[in-house]
Amino acid sequence: MVFTTQLWLALALQAAPPQAPPAVTVPRADTVARVDGVLDEPVWTRAAQLTGFRQYEPVDGRPAQERTEVLVWYAPDAIHFGIRAFDAQPGSIRATNADRDNIDSEDHIIIYLDTFADRRRAFYFAVNPLGVQGDGVRTEGSGSAGRTFGGNIDDSPDFNFESRGRLTPEGYVVEVRIPFKSLRYPSTDAQRWGLQIARKVQRTGYLDTWTDVRRANASFLVQAGTIEGLQDLQRGVVLEAQPFVTFNAPGLRDPVTGDFDRADPDAETGVNLRVGFSNISLDATVNPDFSQVESDAGQVTVNERFALFFPEKRPFFLEGIELFNTPGQLVYTRRIANPIAGAKVTGKIGSIGVAHLTAVDENTHDDGNDALFNITRLRRDFGSNSVVGVTFTDRTRLGESGFNRVLSGDVRYVFGKLYFLETQFARAWTDYDTPQFSGSLWKVEVDRTGRHFGFNYALDGIEDGFFSDAGFVNRTGVVNAHAFNRFTIYGAPGALLENLSLFITPQRVWNYDEFGETHAVEGSEGIRADVTLRGGWSIEVEGERNFFHPDLADYAHLAVGTPSGIQPYVPPDRVGGSSVSFDVSTPTFQRFDASLGLELGTGTIFEEAAQGLGFEAELDVSLRPTSQLRVTASTEFVQIERTRDDSEFARSLIPRIKAEYQATRHLFFRGILEYDAERRAALVDARTGTVLLLNGQTLSTPERDKGMRMDWLISYEPTPGTVAYIGYGSSYAETSPLDRRFRRTDDGFFVKLAYQFRR
Repeated sequence: MVFTTQLWLALALQAAPPQAPPAVTVPRADTVARVDGVLDEPVWTRAAQLTGFRQYEPVDGRPAQERTEVLVWYAPDAIHFGIRAFDAQPGSIRATNADRDNIDSEDHIIIYLDTFADRRRAFYFAVNPLGVQGDGVRTEGSGSAGRTFGGNIDDSPDFNFESRGRLTPEGYVVEVRIPFKSLRYPSTDAQRWGLQIARKVQRTGYLDTWTDVRRANASFLVQAGTIEGLQDLQRGVVLEAQPFVTFNAPGLRDPVTGDFDRADPDAETGVNLRVGFSNISLDATVNPDFSQVESDAGQVTVNERFALFFPEKRPFFLEGIELFNTPGQLVYTRRIANPIAGAKVTGKIGSIGVAHLTAVDENTHDDGNDALFNITRLRRDFGSNSVVGVTFTDRTRLGESGFNRVLSGDVRYVFGKLYFLETQFARAWTDYDTPQFSGSLWKVEVDRTGRHFGFNYALDGIEDGFFSDAGFVNRTGVVNAHAFNRFTIYGAPGALLENLSLFITPQRVWNYDEFGETHAVEGSEGIRADVTLRGGWSIEVEGERNFFHPDLADYAHLAVGTPSGIQPYVPPDRVGGSSVSFDVSTPTFQRFDASLGLELGTGTIFEEAAQGLGFEAELDVSLRPTSQLRVTASTEFVQIERTRDDSEFARSLIPRIKAEYQATRHLFFRGILEYDAERRAALVDARTGTVLLLNGQTLSTPERDKGMRMDWLISYEPTPGTVAYIGYGSSYAETSPLDRRFRRTDDGFFVKLAYQFRR
């Protein structure tokens, strides 16, 4: 009875309509203010004041528990923000001397600047209570050229801005100065920008916003406020040149002699160039250095059928990357593996977004030829939050004929405030060493983002002949359908339960040529409950039932020996099962936070088309023993057994530890140690357990792989673009299963020095 009363009270309290986003005139001051986090200069008394913050997560529409005041004014060359964040328990504020873009587990402030006021994209600038910076771009709708999900926050781009912060007896104060040279905006004299300020309070897990942002809306940015009165901005043309030099000394063990040889140090130089107008940026690079400072985190590969996705991290590609966003992931710049040179133009002219990339890539396809990539994306805004776009990608082999070309059109139409309809159609043509082939990709998706009820229904198809050499398409020849439904209730203020969302998620996959004519070849039905509890605890429980009809063509390389001779392997007609999973995440405590995920259930062993029993566990722990030291440890374990005889099919264990020490705001030390142990049994007949033959000749044998990877880095980065890196990475493999010792297989020392000139 008490819970029911609280629930109905909560529903009644949230029934009030949202407050209209305010418009604020920002004063101009021809003065200079020192960025020190004190806010004692006279100009701050004349600044516009933004107050009245409201909670957005986990329960929207409520007045914020903690008071936040934002002061804003602008000088001819920059816009200034001063934030006073009051806290009832100032001793509980989470703040460390973290590395850039590593403040998600801290209390922090985020400034979103929608400089084109199009409610589709915003630069964001984040600072923690000590002034440590985070930045990037938030986009609404469509897929990302660097990630797989749309409507994302991309923290890869880095912008030049100043920030300082300090703890106070009442909470904390931060000061931010954003030069207009770090922004893009329309070329008109008078400016009108969208603005949103968000505050994360880690002690409670609450996210507060300046305007009354509600969940019942297809867009976050459309609910932002507006700042006016910006005029005669002195930005000028931004000229940047970043020359750099890299030194690399790789080592490799000879697999025949066992000797470890190190190559002579290899020095390379290059330069990145940029000309930035207020709304358009021109970028070029010669002999770019795309070495990865941090290796990609390990991923479990046992029982995986398709390629794994890794996000883009390389600096040249990150400028304006959000303008390449397209549904269907048709732009994935990591396909340009080792560019010799490249050039880009990105920007916005009126309602039209423009993005073009040209790059010459060294031979990475083992065909003996370099390749020329051309990628173009044009998109036009219409309505309050809708967009229509066209994308063209081309990879052409240099030196001989051969190409892959993709042309795509897409529309994302937002209507009724809560809904969007997204459609796409693409056609690909490929002509390399085989006869030319082609194929289509299409998609229809409708979404409702309501407060208590939401859904996402989608149907998309990819023909066998569709291939994208510049995108990330990991499966073809199928039609996918899903009908995701969400039901959400909210607890009353102060209740233990703050948010409960129930997801019902049926999915089906058909062979493309059989869609509408026969049954689905695989699918699942799932139900998941996401719970947010008072204090920042979160729990997720999910149950799922799945099935899979093997395709005989996928197992044509397998055979089984019988008394009458070698026969093709015929897998079972249908395999499947059910599973249950549980995940729990702690609040972000002062010194640590952690998460644990467990999954147990039956499903398909895809390499054999057999039924298996799987167990998966993942543990992540982040420790912050001091304000300068962070240690992150994770372990992922997967074990799969055959249900036919309880024999082990595969096991994988990947523990990883990363230690970071921030000596000063600009000097950073990091070490990463990762162990990877995977084993897989010989493939057997799902019915009899007979070991299968590969290609009708060789008996399948067990596979075993154990290795370690260590990476060390010293980084000095006084400003974005001016850096000094010294690093060492090494890989180790098990010498034999008997002695269980490891020896180094390869390594590399590298040094990178870069200086960015800016005018």
